[in-house]
Amino acid sequence: MNIIETIKKSLIWKFLEKIQQWLMIASSIFVVIIMCVVVVLRYVFRSDLYGIEEIVLIAAFWLYFIGSSYGVYDKSHVKADILPQMMSKKSQAFLSVIISLTVSALCILFTYWSIDMIGHCLKYMPRTTGLRIPIVVSQFSIFVGYFLMSFYSVIYFLEDLFGFIEMRSS
Repeated sequence: MNIIETIKKSLIWKFLEKIQQWLMIASSIFVVIIMCVVVVLRYVFRSDLYGIEEIVLIAAFWLYFIGSSYGVYDKSHVKADILPQMMSKKSQAFLSVIISLTVSALCILFTYWSIDMIGHCLKYMPRTTGLRIPIVVSQFSIFVGYFLMSFYSVIYFLEDLFGFIEMRSS
């Protein structure tokens, strides 16, 4: 068993999958319930929940970035794969290595930028206008999402690279 298979069968890998699923489900349910409550309050009781949009926006940030990282984990993110279908198996494997290297590099770059953004946010501590919630709460989801995307994309890059090397040697 190689290192990639060991990582993919590890408890950490499984734990990350479960926590992402839980966060996606919880944030989805939360957003739906809050939106239903807002609609009922607004159109039935002619009332409003002060600052609720800020809370929904934070939950939506977490939903979006955890969902994005889960898409990378699940390899279900959007991709254009018409060109590889017209190539040989070795060319497909090489292209897969190049694509996964590019995705990994970009995810790592965005993770770095998110750390910088959080540092800036912690330095100045901006808050939402209504409920005065620290902006870092929503921005931390960007870091977590990109960190997980980086982790998964590096693992898949190594998997593609080892597969390509193995294909070339045989």
